[in-house]
Amino acid sequence: MARSNKLSGQKAPEEPVERLLETILDDVLRATAMTSDEWRALSQFPLVPLAIPVGLGREYRVTQAGVDAAHRLTEQIWRKQENYRQTVARPEFNRLSFQAIGETIQNCRSHLPSDVGDDGNTTVGDLFFAAMAADFVRNLDRLADAARPDVDRHIPCHLFHTSQGVPLFSVGPVELLPRANWIARYVKNADQLGHIRQVESGQIRYDQLRDQAHERNSDRELHTAWQVLSALRNFEWVATIRMQGHELSQSHYKASIIIGLVLDAIGLRFQAEDARRFTKAGRQHLFAEDRLATSADGSFLKGTSVQMPGLGSAPGALAAKMQAERPFLDAVGKVLHAYVAGRQTGRGPHLVERWANALYWVGEARREASDFMAVVKYGCAADGLSGAGGDAVAMTTFAEAALNPKAQAATQGSISIADAVTKVYRDGRNKLAHGEMAGLFEDLSGTRAIGDALLVALFDEVTFELAAVIEQRPEILTLSEKHAYRALEARLKQRP
Repeated sequence: MARSNKLSGQKAPEEPVERLLETILDDVLRATAMTSDEWRALSQFPLVPLAIPVGLGREYRVTQAGVDAAHRLTEQIWRKQENYRQTVARPEFNRLSFQAIGETIQNCRSHLPSDVGDDGNTTVGDLFFAAMAADFVRNLDRLADAARPDVDRHIPCHLFHTSQGVPLFSVGPVELLPRANWIARYVKNADQLGHIRQVESGQIRYDQLRDQAHERNSDRELHTAWQVLSALRNFEWVATIRMQGHELSQSHYKASIIIGLVLDAIGLRFQAEDARRFTKAGRQHLFAEDRLATSADGSFLKGTSVQMPGLGSAPGALAAKMQAERPFLDAVGKVLHAYVAGRQTGRGPHLVERWANALYWVGEARREASDFMAVVKYGCAADGLSGAGGDAVAMTTFAEAALNPKAQAATQGSISIADAVTKVYRDGRNKLAHGEMAGLFEDLSGTRAIGDALLVALFDEVTFELAAVIEQRPEILTLSEKHAYRALEARLKQRP
Protein backbone atom coordinates (compact mmCIF):
# COMPACT_ATOMS: atom_id res chain seq x y z
CA MET A 1 0.00 0.00 0.00
CA ALA A 2 1.29 3.45 -0.89
CA ARG A 3 2.45 5.51 2.09
CA SER A 4 1.37 8.97 3.14
CA ASN A 5 4.08 11.62 3.32
CA LYS A 6 2.09 13.83 5.68
CA LEU A 7 3.90 13.93 9.02
CA SER A 8 2.62 16.21 11.76
CA GLY A 9 2.65 16.28 15.52
CA GLN A 10 -0.88 17.70 15.57
CA LYS A 11 -4.15 16.01 14.67
CA ALA A 12 -5.40 17.37 11.37
CA PRO A 13 -8.88 18.92 11.35
CA GLU A 14 -11.57 16.61 10.06
CA GLU A 15 -12.48 17.01 6.39
CA PRO A 16 -15.83 16.08 4.84
CA VAL A 17 -15.80 12.62 3.31
CA GLU A 18 -17.26 14.10 0.13
CA ARG A 19 -14.34 16.52 -0.31
CA LEU A 20 -11.75 13.82 0.29
CA LEU A 21 -13.38 11.54 -2.28
CA GLU A 22 -13.51 14.43 -4.71
CA THR A 23 -9.77 14.98 -4.24
CA ILE A 24 -9.08 11.28 -4.84
CA LEU A 25 -11.31 11.10 -7.92
CA ASP A 26 -9.74 14.23 -9.44
CA ASP A 27 -6.34 12.72 -8.80
CA VAL A 28 -7.33 9.44 -10.48
CA LEU A 29 -8.36 11.38 -13.58
CA ARG A 30 -5.10 13.33 -13.50
CA ALA A 31 -2.97 10.19 -13.16
CA THR A 32 -4.92 8.42 -15.91
CA ALA A 33 -3.75 11.08 -18.36
CA MET A 34 -0.09 10.31 -17.58
CA THR A 35 2.09 7.78 -19.32
CA SER A 36 3.18 4.74 -17.33
CA ASP A 37 6.73 6.07 -17.08
CA GLU A 38 5.54 9.48 -15.86
CA TRP A 39 3.32 7.86 -13.23
CA ARG A 40 5.97 5.42 -11.96
CA ALA A 41 8.51 8.22 -11.66
CA LEU A 42 6.29 9.92 -9.07
CA SER A 43 6.73 7.17 -6.45
CA GLN A 44 9.46 7.57 -3.84
CA PHE A 45 9.26 3.81 -3.27
CA PRO A 46 9.48 1.96 -6.62
CA LEU A 47 8.19 -1.30 -5.14
CA VAL A 48 5.12 0.47 -3.68
CA PRO A 49 3.15 2.03 -6.55
CA LEU A 50 0.93 5.07 -6.03
CA ALA A 51 -2.42 3.33 -6.51
CA ILE A 52 -5.85 2.69 -5.02
CA PRO A 53 -6.74 -1.04 -5.22
CA VAL A 54 -10.11 -2.21 -6.48
CA GLY A 55 -9.81 -5.96 -6.06
CA LEU A 56 -8.94 -8.93 -8.25
CA GLY A 57 -5.55 -7.36 -8.95
CA ARG A 58 -7.00 -4.16 -10.42
CA GLU A 59 -6.11 -0.66 -9.24
CA TYR A 60 -6.49 3.03 -10.01
CA ARG A 61 -3.37 5.08 -10.53
CA VAL A 62 -3.01 8.21 -8.41
CA THR A 63 -0.33 10.69 -7.42
CA GLN A 64 0.89 11.35 -3.90
CA ALA A 65 -1.98 13.81 -3.45
CA GLY A 66 -4.51 11.03 -3.97
CA VAL A 67 -2.67 8.67 -1.61
CA ASP A 68 -2.52 11.35 1.08
CA ALA A 69 -6.25 12.04 0.76
CA ALA A 70 -7.01 8.31 1.01
CA HIS A 71 -4.89 8.06 4.15
CA ARG A 72 -6.63 11.08 5.68
CA LEU A 73 -10.02 9.55 4.98
CA THR A 74 -8.89 6.23 6.44
CA GLU A 75 -7.49 7.93 9.56
CA GLN A 76 -10.71 9.89 10.13
CA ILE A 77 -12.88 6.78 9.97
CA TRP A 78 -10.46 4.92 12.24
CA ARG A 79 -10.53 7.65 14.88
CA LYS A 80 -14.29 8.00 14.75
CA GLN A 81 -15.30 4.33 14.75
CA GLU A 82 -14.38 2.54 18.00
CA ASN A 83 -16.03 -0.57 16.58
CA TYR A 84 -13.37 -0.83 13.89
CA ARG A 85 -10.54 -0.13 16.31
CA GLN A 86 -11.64 -3.03 18.50
CA THR A 87 -12.38 -5.62 15.84
CA VAL A 88 -9.93 -4.97 12.99
CA ALA A 89 -6.13 -4.73 13.14
CA ARG A 90 -4.95 -1.33 11.88
CA PRO A 91 -2.93 -2.60 8.87
CA GLU A 92 -5.91 -4.67 7.73
CA PHE A 93 -8.27 -1.74 8.22
CA ASN A 94 -6.03 0.42 6.03
CA ARG A 95 -6.23 -2.23 3.29
CA LEU A 96 -10.01 -2.52 3.60
CA SER A 97 -10.47 1.25 3.52
CA PHE A 98 -8.34 1.65 0.40
CA GLN A 99 -10.26 -1.15 -1.32
CA ALA A 100 -13.56 0.48 -0.32
CA ILE A 101 -12.34 3.73 -1.88
CA GLY A 102 -11.37 1.87 -5.06
CA GLU A 103 -14.77 0.18 -5.32
CA THR A 104 -16.46 3.53 -4.72
CA ILE A 105 -14.56 5.09 -7.62
CA GLN A 106 -15.34 2.09 -9.81
CA ASN A 107 -19.06 2.55 -9.21
CA CYS A 108 -19.18 6.35 -9.31
CA ARG A 109 -20.38 6.50 -12.94
CA SER A 110 -23.72 5.10 -11.78
CA HIS A 111 -24.35 8.42 -10.02
CA LEU A 112 -23.76 10.57 -13.11
CA PRO A 113 -26.70 12.17 -14.89
CA SER A 114 -28.24 9.88 -17.51
CA ASP A 115 -27.45 12.28 -20.36
CA VAL A 116 -23.65 12.13 -19.93
CA GLY A 117 -21.93 11.24 -23.19
CA ASP A 118 -19.26 8.62 -23.75
CA ASP A 119 -16.53 11.24 -23.48
CA GLY A 120 -17.48 11.66 -19.82
CA ASN A 121 -17.26 15.44 -19.95
CA THR A 122 -19.71 16.77 -17.41
CA THR A 123 -19.87 18.86 -14.31
CA VAL A 124 -20.99 17.13 -11.13
CA GLY A 125 -22.26 18.72 -7.96
CA ASP A 126 -22.58 17.98 -4.28
CA LEU A 127 -25.21 15.27 -4.79
CA PHE A 128 -22.75 13.22 -6.82
CA PHE A 129 -20.08 13.25 -4.11
CA ALA A 130 -22.69 12.69 -1.38
CA ALA A 131 -23.71 9.52 -3.24
CA MET A 132 -20.04 8.49 -3.44
CA ALA A 133 -19.67 9.07 0.30
CA ALA A 134 -22.67 6.84 1.01
CA ASP A 135 -21.21 4.17 -1.28
CA PHE A 136 -17.88 4.33 0.53
CA VAL A 137 -19.52 3.78 3.92
CA ARG A 138 -21.51 0.81 2.59
CA ASN A 139 -18.48 -0.67 0.86
CA LEU A 140 -16.33 -0.36 3.97
CA ASP A 141 -19.01 -1.89 6.20
CA ARG A 142 -19.47 -4.79 3.78
CA LEU A 143 -15.76 -5.48 3.43
CA ALA A 144 -15.22 -5.21 7.19
CA ASP A 145 -18.11 -7.55 7.96
CA ALA A 146 -16.76 -10.13 5.51
CA ALA A 147 -13.35 -9.91 7.19
CA ARG A 148 -14.72 -10.47 10.73
CA PRO A 149 -15.75 -14.12 11.19
CA ASP A 150 -16.62 -15.85 14.43
CA VAL A 151 -13.83 -18.26 15.39
CA ASP A 152 -12.63 -20.26 18.37
CA ARG A 153 -9.10 -19.11 19.15
CA HIS A 154 -6.72 -21.71 20.61
CA ILE A 155 -3.56 -20.62 22.43
CA PRO A 156 -1.26 -23.47 23.60
CA CYS A 157 0.04 -22.94 27.11
CA HIS A 158 1.87 -24.50 30.03
CA LEU A 159 -0.01 -24.82 33.32
CA PHE A 160 0.23 -28.13 35.19
CA HIS A 161 2.10 -31.25 34.22
CA THR A 162 -0.13 -33.92 32.74
CA SER A 163 0.79 -36.28 35.58
CA GLN A 164 -1.05 -34.00 38.02
CA GLY A 165 -4.43 -34.98 36.60
CA VAL A 166 -5.87 -31.46 36.81
CA PRO A 167 -9.13 -31.60 34.81
CA LEU A 168 -10.25 -29.02 32.27
CA PHE A 169 -11.74 -25.86 33.75
CA SER A 170 -13.03 -22.45 32.72
CA VAL A 171 -12.29 -18.91 33.83
CA GLY A 172 -14.99 -16.65 32.43
CA PRO A 173 -14.90 -16.75 28.62
CA VAL A 174 -11.75 -18.88 28.53
CA GLU A 175 -11.73 -22.67 28.73
CA LEU A 176 -8.46 -24.41 29.60
CA LEU A 177 -8.11 -27.98 28.41
CA PRO A 178 -5.36 -30.56 28.87
CA ARG A 179 -3.78 -31.38 25.53
CA ALA A 180 -5.52 -34.75 25.14
CA ASN A 181 -8.95 -33.26 25.90
CA TRP A 182 -8.39 -30.48 23.39
CA ILE A 183 -7.38 -32.91 20.64
CA ALA A 184 -10.40 -35.12 21.32
CA ARG A 185 -12.79 -32.16 21.16
CA TYR A 186 -11.46 -30.07 18.30
CA VAL A 187 -9.84 -32.53 15.86
CA LYS A 188 -13.05 -33.79 14.29
CA ASN A 189 -11.69 -35.34 11.09
CA ALA A 190 -11.06 -39.05 11.71
CA ASP A 191 -8.03 -39.23 9.42
CA GLN A 192 -6.41 -36.19 10.99
CA LEU A 193 -7.13 -37.53 14.46
CA GLY A 194 -5.57 -40.87 13.56
CA HIS A 195 -2.34 -39.24 12.40
CA ILE A 196 -2.15 -37.07 15.51
CA ARG A 197 -2.78 -39.96 17.88
CA GLN A 198 0.01 -41.94 16.27
CA VAL A 199 2.42 -39.22 17.41
CA GLU A 200 0.76 -38.66 20.78
CA SER A 201 0.91 -42.37 21.61
CA GLY A 202 4.54 -42.67 20.52
CA GLN A 203 3.88 -44.98 17.56
CA ILE A 204 5.80 -42.58 15.33
CA ARG A 205 7.93 -39.53 16.05
CA TYR A 206 6.84 -36.01 15.26
CA ASP A 207 9.67 -35.54 12.77
CA GLN A 208 8.52 -38.67 10.92
CA LEU A 209 5.01 -37.25 10.58
CA ARG A 210 6.49 -33.94 9.43
CA ASP A 211 8.56 -35.65 6.73
CA GLN A 212 5.55 -37.65 5.55
CA ALA A 213 3.44 -34.48 5.39
CA HIS A 214 6.02 -32.79 3.16
CA GLU A 215 6.28 -35.63 0.69
CA ARG A 216 5.08 -34.79 -2.78
CA ASN A 217 1.96 -36.98 -2.76
CA SER A 218 0.92 -36.54 0.88
CA ASP A 219 -2.79 -36.03 1.46
CA ARG A 220 -4.42 -32.95 2.93
CA GLU A 221 -5.43 -34.62 6.21
CA LEU A 222 -1.85 -35.66 6.90
CA HIS A 223 -0.62 -32.13 6.26
CA THR A 224 -3.33 -30.64 8.49
CA ALA A 225 -2.43 -33.09 11.27
CA TRP A 226 1.19 -31.94 11.03
CA GLN A 227 0.08 -28.27 11.17
CA VAL A 228 -1.95 -28.92 14.33
CA LEU A 229 0.92 -30.68 16.08
CA SER A 230 3.32 -27.99 14.91
CA ALA A 231 1.11 -25.38 16.60
CA LEU A 232 0.73 -27.42 19.81
CA ARG A 233 4.47 -28.14 19.99
CA ASN A 234 5.30 -29.43 23.49
CA PHE A 235 2.56 -27.49 25.30
CA GLU A 236 0.50 -29.61 27.69
CA TRP A 237 -2.58 -27.36 27.79
CA VAL A 238 -4.61 -25.32 25.32
CA ALA A 239 -6.67 -22.24 26.23
CA THR A 240 -9.70 -21.57 24.04
CA ILE A 241 -11.93 -18.54 23.66
CA ARG A 242 -14.74 -17.74 21.20
CA MET A 243 -13.96 -14.52 19.33
CA GLN A 244 -17.05 -13.10 17.65
CA GLY A 245 -16.94 -10.60 14.81
CA HIS A 246 -13.20 -9.95 14.75
CA GLU A 247 -10.78 -9.81 11.83
CA LEU A 248 -8.38 -12.73 12.13
CA SER A 249 -5.22 -10.85 13.12
CA GLN A 250 -7.15 -8.85 15.72
CA SER A 251 -8.96 -11.90 17.07
CA HIS A 252 -5.63 -13.65 17.67
CA TYR A 253 -4.11 -10.56 19.29
CA LYS A 254 -7.05 -10.01 21.64
CA ALA A 255 -7.44 -13.71 22.44
CA SER A 256 -3.76 -13.92 23.36
CA ILE A 257 -4.07 -10.91 25.69
CA ILE A 258 -7.22 -12.21 27.39
CA ILE A 259 -5.79 -15.69 27.84
CA GLY A 260 -2.62 -14.09 29.22
CA LEU A 261 -4.77 -12.30 31.81
CA VAL A 262 -6.34 -15.62 32.78
CA LEU A 263 -2.91 -17.18 33.30
CA ASP A 264 -1.86 -14.18 35.39
CA ALA A 265 -5.04 -14.45 37.48
CA ILE A 266 -4.40 -18.15 38.10
CA GLY A 267 -0.84 -17.25 39.01
CA LEU A 268 -2.09 -14.94 41.76
CA ARG A 269 -3.01 -18.07 43.73
CA PHE A 270 0.59 -19.31 43.58
CA GLN A 271 3.95 -17.99 44.67
CA ALA A 272 5.60 -15.71 42.14
CA GLU A 273 8.32 -18.26 41.35
CA ASP A 274 5.67 -20.85 40.48
CA ALA A 275 3.43 -18.40 38.63
CA ARG A 276 6.32 -17.57 36.29
CA ARG A 277 6.08 -21.13 34.99
CA PHE A 278 2.56 -20.54 33.67
CA THR A 279 3.17 -19.43 30.13
CA LYS A 280 1.69 -19.50 26.64
CA ALA A 281 2.71 -19.49 23.03
CA GLY A 282 4.15 -16.09 22.16
CA ARG A 283 5.37 -15.31 25.68
CA GLN A 284 9.16 -15.49 25.87
CA HIS A 285 10.21 -14.91 29.49
CA LEU A 286 11.52 -18.42 30.22
CA PHE A 287 14.82 -19.34 28.63
CA ALA A 288 17.78 -21.66 28.68
CA GLU A 289 21.34 -20.46 28.30
CA ASP A 290 24.83 -21.87 28.30
CA ARG A 291 27.35 -19.83 30.29
CA LEU A 292 31.01 -19.62 29.41
CA ALA A 293 34.02 -18.00 31.11
CA THR A 294 37.78 -18.47 31.35
CA SER A 295 39.82 -18.49 34.53
CA ALA A 296 43.18 -16.77 35.04
CA ASP A 297 45.03 -19.90 33.83
CA GLY A 298 42.94 -20.04 30.65
CA SER A 299 40.74 -22.96 31.69
CA PHE A 300 37.15 -22.88 30.46
CA LEU A 301 34.40 -22.61 33.04
CA LYS A 302 31.05 -23.83 31.77
CA GLY A 303 27.57 -23.60 33.19
CA THR A 304 23.93 -23.94 32.19
CA SER A 305 20.74 -22.23 33.32
CA VAL A 306 17.35 -23.68 32.41
CA GLN A 307 13.92 -22.31 33.35
CA MET A 308 11.30 -25.03 32.89
CA PRO A 309 7.63 -24.28 32.19
CA GLY A 310 4.66 -25.96 33.82
CA LEU A 311 4.06 -26.90 37.42
CA GLY A 312 4.15 -30.22 39.26
CA SER A 313 3.61 -31.31 42.84
CA ALA A 314 2.63 -34.30 44.92
CA PRO A 315 0.00 -36.56 43.25
CA GLY A 316 -3.41 -34.90 43.40
CA ALA A 317 -2.18 -31.78 45.18
CA LEU A 318 -2.65 -29.37 42.29
CA ALA A 319 -6.02 -30.81 41.30
CA ALA A 320 -7.21 -30.26 44.88
CA LYS A 321 -5.78 -26.75 44.95
CA MET A 322 -7.49 -25.73 41.73
CA GLN A 323 -10.78 -27.01 43.06
CA ALA A 324 -10.28 -24.98 46.23
CA GLU A 325 -9.53 -21.86 44.17
CA ARG A 326 -12.82 -22.14 42.29
CA PRO A 327 -14.53 -19.20 44.11
CA PHE A 328 -11.69 -16.82 43.20
CA LEU A 329 -11.56 -18.03 39.60
CA ASP A 330 -15.33 -17.64 39.31
CA ALA A 331 -14.99 -14.03 40.48
CA VAL A 332 -12.20 -13.46 37.96
CA GLY A 333 -14.45 -14.95 35.29
CA LYS A 334 -17.27 -12.49 36.00
CA VAL A 335 -14.90 -9.54 35.68
CA LEU A 336 -13.37 -10.92 32.49
CA HIS A 337 -16.81 -11.49 30.97
CA ALA A 338 -17.56 -7.80 31.57
CA TYR A 339 -14.21 -6.81 30.13
CA VAL A 340 -14.57 -8.91 26.97
CA ALA A 341 -18.15 -7.71 26.44
CA GLY A 342 -17.10 -4.07 26.77
CA ARG A 343 -14.12 -4.53 24.48
CA GLN A 344 -16.23 -6.13 21.77
CA THR A 345 -17.05 -2.74 20.26
CA GLY A 346 -15.62 -0.18 22.68
CA ARG A 347 -14.34 -0.12 26.23
CA GLY A 348 -15.38 -1.79 29.42
CA PRO A 349 -16.54 0.06 32.56
CA HIS A 350 -13.87 2.15 34.33
CA LEU A 351 -13.46 -0.25 37.23
CA VAL A 352 -13.19 -3.27 34.95
CA GLU A 353 -10.70 -1.60 32.61
CA ARG A 354 -8.44 -0.62 35.50
CA TRP A 355 -8.65 -4.09 37.02
CA ALA A 356 -7.61 -5.70 33.72
CA ASN A 357 -4.73 -3.30 33.12
CA ALA A 358 -3.47 -3.67 36.68
CA LEU A 359 -3.58 -7.46 36.34
CA TYR A 360 -1.47 -7.17 33.19
CA TRP A 361 1.07 -5.01 35.08
CA VAL A 362 1.26 -7.59 37.88
CA GLY A 363 1.81 -10.41 35.43
CA GLU A 364 4.59 -8.46 33.74
CA ALA A 365 6.15 -7.67 37.11
CA ARG A 366 6.19 -11.34 38.11
CA ARG A 367 7.81 -12.33 34.81
CA GLU A 368 10.35 -9.50 34.93
CA ALA A 369 13.97 -10.63 35.30
CA SER A 370 15.11 -7.31 36.78
CA ASP A 371 14.06 -6.43 40.34
CA PHE A 372 14.06 -2.70 39.69
CA MET A 373 11.81 -3.00 36.62
CA ALA A 374 9.51 -5.32 38.57
CA VAL A 375 9.16 -2.67 41.30
CA VAL A 376 8.20 -0.07 38.68
CA LYS A 377 5.55 -2.41 37.31
CA TYR A 378 4.14 -3.24 40.74
CA GLY A 379 3.90 0.49 41.41
CA CYS A 380 2.01 1.00 38.16
CA ALA A 381 -0.32 -1.85 39.07
CA ALA A 382 -1.06 -0.35 42.50
CA ASP A 383 -1.77 3.03 40.93
CA GLY A 384 -4.02 1.57 38.24
CA LEU A 385 -6.01 -0.78 40.47
CA SER A 386 -6.69 1.93 43.05
CA GLY A 387 -7.69 4.58 40.49
CA ALA A 388 -5.40 6.98 42.34
CA GLY A 389 -4.01 8.74 39.29
CA GLY A 390 -0.55 9.01 40.83
CA ASP A 391 -1.80 10.24 44.22
CA ALA A 392 -0.01 8.10 46.82
CA VAL A 393 -2.42 9.25 49.56
CA ALA A 394 -5.45 8.11 47.54
CA MET A 395 -3.62 4.87 46.76
CA THR A 396 -3.03 4.26 50.46
CA THR A 397 -6.66 5.05 51.32
CA PHE A 398 -7.88 2.55 48.75
CA ALA A 399 -5.44 -0.14 49.87
CA GLU A 400 -6.44 0.33 53.50
CA ALA A 401 -10.12 0.06 52.57
CA ALA A 402 -9.39 -3.22 50.81
CA LEU A 403 -6.91 -4.76 53.25
CA ASN A 404 -7.61 -3.13 56.60
CA PRO A 405 -11.20 -1.85 56.63
CA LYS A 406 -11.31 -1.88 60.46
CA ALA A 407 -8.16 0.28 60.68
CA GLN A 408 -6.35 -2.17 62.94
CA ALA A 409 -2.75 -1.44 63.92
CA ALA A 410 -0.02 -3.40 62.13
CA THR A 411 1.18 -6.38 64.11
CA GLN A 412 4.74 -6.49 65.37
CA GLY A 413 7.18 -7.52 62.69
CA SER A 414 4.87 -6.68 59.80
CA ILE A 415 4.84 -3.63 57.56
CA SER A 416 1.86 -1.29 57.57
CA ILE A 417 -0.17 -0.77 54.41
CA ALA A 418 0.86 2.88 54.25
CA ASP A 419 4.52 1.92 54.52
CA ALA A 420 4.08 -0.76 51.85
CA VAL A 421 2.55 1.75 49.41
CA THR A 422 5.32 4.23 50.18
CA LYS A 423 7.99 1.60 49.67
CA VAL A 424 6.61 0.34 46.38
CA TYR A 425 5.23 3.52 44.85
CA ARG A 426 6.84 6.64 46.27
CA ASP A 427 10.29 5.26 47.06
CA GLY A 428 10.15 2.58 44.40
CA ARG A 429 8.24 3.24 41.22
CA ASN A 430 8.51 7.05 41.27
CA LYS A 431 12.19 7.34 42.12
CA LEU A 432 13.19 4.54 39.76
CA ALA A 433 11.11 5.79 36.85
CA HIS A 434 12.32 9.38 37.30
CA GLY A 435 15.95 8.40 37.66
CA GLU A 436 16.20 9.60 41.27
CA MET A 437 17.42 6.19 42.42
CA ALA A 438 19.77 3.66 40.86
CA GLY A 439 18.17 0.41 39.77
CA LEU A 440 20.72 -1.78 38.04
CA PHE A 441 22.91 -3.85 40.36
CA GLU A 442 20.95 -2.62 43.41
CA ASP A 443 19.33 -5.13 45.74
CA LEU A 444 15.63 -4.38 45.42
CA SER A 445 14.46 -7.92 46.07
CA GLY A 446 12.87 -6.85 49.36
CA THR A 447 10.87 -4.07 47.72
CA ARG A 448 9.89 -6.44 44.96
CA ALA A 449 8.59 -8.95 47.50
CA ILE A 450 6.57 -6.23 49.24
CA GLY A 451 5.12 -5.17 45.90
CA ASP A 452 4.08 -8.71 45.07
CA ALA A 453 2.51 -9.28 48.48
CA LEU A 454 0.65 -5.95 48.31
CA LEU A 455 -0.78 -6.54 44.84
CA VAL A 456 -1.70 -10.19 45.41
CA ALA A 457 -3.57 -9.18 48.57
CA LEU A 458 -5.31 -6.29 46.79
CA PHE A 459 -6.46 -8.50 43.92
CA ASP A 460 -7.73 -11.09 46.38
CA GLU A 461 -10.09 -8.53 47.95
CA VAL A 462 -10.90 -6.26 45.01
CA THR A 463 -11.70 -9.07 42.58
CA PHE A 464 -14.41 -10.56 44.82
CA GLU A 465 -15.95 -7.16 45.47
CA LEU A 466 -15.84 -6.09 41.83
CA ALA A 467 -17.50 -9.35 40.80
CA ALA A 468 -20.23 -8.68 43.37
CA VAL A 469 -20.73 -5.18 41.94
CA ILE A 470 -21.12 -6.63 38.44
CA GLU A 471 -23.64 -9.18 39.64
CA GLN A 472 -25.57 -7.20 42.26
CA ARG A 473 -25.07 -3.48 41.58
CA PRO A 474 -24.23 -3.09 37.87
CA GLU A 475 -25.45 0.52 37.95
CA ILE A 476 -22.23 1.42 39.79
CA LEU A 477 -20.31 0.55 36.64
CA THR A 478 -22.12 3.28 34.71
CA LEU A 479 -21.00 6.06 37.07
CA SER A 480 -18.13 8.40 36.33
CA GLU A 481 -14.75 6.95 37.26
CA LYS A 482 -14.45 9.11 40.37
CA HIS A 483 -17.88 8.16 41.70
CA ALA A 484 -17.50 4.49 40.73
CA TYR A 485 -14.30 4.28 42.75
CA ARG A 486 -15.93 6.06 45.66
CA ALA A 487 -18.72 3.46 45.64
CA LEU A 488 -16.26 0.56 45.37
CA GLU A 489 -14.16 1.92 48.21
CA ALA A 490 -17.27 2.31 50.38
CA ARG A 491 -18.24 -1.30 49.71
CA LEU A 492 -14.74 -2.48 50.60
CA LYS A 493 -14.93 -0.62 53.93
CA GLN A 494 -18.37 -2.03 54.76
CA ARG A 495 -17.35 -5.68 54.51
CA PRO A 496 -17.69 -7.65 57.75
